[in-house]
Amino acid sequence: MPVIAYTTFLDTVRAFDTSDLQFYIAAAFTLFSVFLFIGGFMQKHSMTMFSALVLLGVSLYEAFYFLSEKSNPIFALFMLTAASMLLFLSIGNKR
Repeated sequence: MPVIAYTTFLDTVRAFDTSDLQFYIAAAFTLFSVFLFIGGFMQKHSMTMFSALVLLGVSLYEAFYFLSEKSNPIFALFMLTAASMLLFLSIGNKR
């Protein structure tokens, strides 16, 4: 997830335009992607599940933001991200 956040939102975060909603979405996606990665190595799965819940919401928002009549790879990326967040919500950190 941090790699997806880096490749997708790097320009938005670098611009650091605090008056734009996309900046806050990009910052939240990046921050909670890192939390999801860190939470995957912890014994308790509360950080993983909370991060997955936030990332699910952000991914669905971004997917429908980029929804159009023609095929869009960004839409597919965020829908796949949302699907993987549903997986993390359902199983947590089970090993």
